Amino acid sequence: MSKTAIPTLSVLNILGEQTFGITLFRHSVKGRNEFEQPHKHDFYLVFFVENGSGFHSVDFKQTKVSDYQIHFVGSGQVHNWSLDVNTNGFQLMISPEIMTVFSNLSQLPFFGQSSPFCLSLNKKDFQKVKNQLEEIESDLLKDDLLNKEIVLLRLHLLFKLLQKEYVVHFPDHDVAAKSEKIIKKFKALIEDHFTTEFSVNFYAGELNVTSNYLNILSQKFLNKSAGDVIKERTILEAKRLLISTDLSVKEIAYQLGFSDNGYFAKVFKKYIGKTPTDFKENYNLYHSYH
Repeated sequence: MSKTAIPTLSVLNILGEQTFGITLFRHSVKGRNEFEQPHKHDFYLVFFVENGSGFHSVDFKQTKVSDYQIHFVGSGQVHNWSLDVNTNGFQLMISPEIMTVFSNLSQLPFFGQSSPFCLSLNKKDFQKVKNQLEEIESDLLKDDLLNKEIVLLRLHLLFKLLQKEYVVHFPDHDVAAKSEKIIKKFKALIEDHFTTEFSVNFYAGELNVTSNYLNILSQKFLNKSAGDVIKERTILEAKRLLISTDLSVKEIAYQLGFSDNGYFAKVFKKYIGKTPTDFKENYNLYHSYH
């Protein structure tokens, strides 16, 4: 079957019924996990690994799976995993609508595309998180308005607990400062416009800052210019489409706003070190042996 888009899974695809935007279930692998094909979700996923092993990749960044880990996958991110038979834990799925209920939880540091997606805890701290999950699990079984409100409050508490642990492990990703909030808004704007707007001036105008100041913030927090951040988001989407669809290089270039296929290939090679065709062939060759 021809592939023209990256597969997108919803909670409905997986469970058949969504619990008012929040679904939590215990994860136990029986045999090799079935989600080894790259795909994305229309929801936020947090995978709590109590014990297990394997590999997990999010937007071409791969990490080993081990005990007492928490993995974060934002809505729209492409990921796949290969988990061994001893892997157990919880999967928490949350709709974007729910994520905006409390202080824009979708803007928390661990869902950023440039943020580490894997948080490793010790057994004691993981148990604190697990206790919150079990309370949420219990309240989700009670189908009434009061318990739904309690679930939302527990979810808020859970994410604040995770945020506290996250900034201890990754202090550079604390989003409390005003300047970093600008960067978060900048990245959100890129998500909305990366196929149509390529100018730093456009994004600076939307953020009510100068282009020079946006570049300063980008260098400080992302270690690259604002222009490179914009281009790299486009290149990331190109990589996603190259490995997950049957679209031609020309079709992908057009879809990403490039009128000149040759210029697209030149930009791609500048950032990746390979032409789009070579990248796809190398990726397919590598995964045919793994």
